[in-house]
Amino acid sequence: MIRASTMQHFVAEENRLERSPDIEDLKGAFSRLPSGVVVITSTSACGEFAGATVSSFTSLSFKPPLVVFGLAQSSATLSAILSHGHFAAHVVAEPHQDLAMRFASSGTDKFNGVDFKLSPFGVPLLTQFDTYFQCTLERAQPTGDHQLLVGRVLDVSLAGRNATPVAWLQRSFHVCERVTAL
Repeated sequence: MIRASTMQHFVAEENRLERSPDIEDLKGAFSRLPSGVVVITSTSACGEFAGATVSSFTSLSFKPPLVVFGLAQSSATLSAILSHGHFAAHVVAEPHQDLAMRFASSGTDKFNGVDFKLSPFGVPLLTQFDTYFQCTLERAQPTGDHQLLVGRVLDVSLAGRNATPVAWLQRSFHVCERVTAL
């Protein structure tokens, strides 16, 4: 039997868990977490190309090779991936910052003037990028105002240009340079 004082404790704990921080404070806190950035591309069911810049992309598993990232429920790129079932993730390096910002915008023709080739799966592969992953959608899970997507990596490209990587930190790109041991 649960006593009334114990029940009040559970209610207090439950109410505390339901609170949410101010959205701007939450964004500010996350902006202090450096993250890699990728440009996700796919093709919609009607053959239109879609793309978005994502900072939530990460490896999930090596056996099988899986990646995970989130896209907003309202994203045209999400719709394309869900209907087509394939996507590519291009790792943003120093020379790609402008392209990453272009793909972060909405309502523009993101592919206008951008060099790409089609993968065997019909997904645009941006030829300016040294490193990209070609993936098939394994799972999609609605989570808040986003969907969490899990992709199985089918192929990777590691071009030999070795461009300097960048990280997204405090709402801007920062070049990552190797620090040599003293």
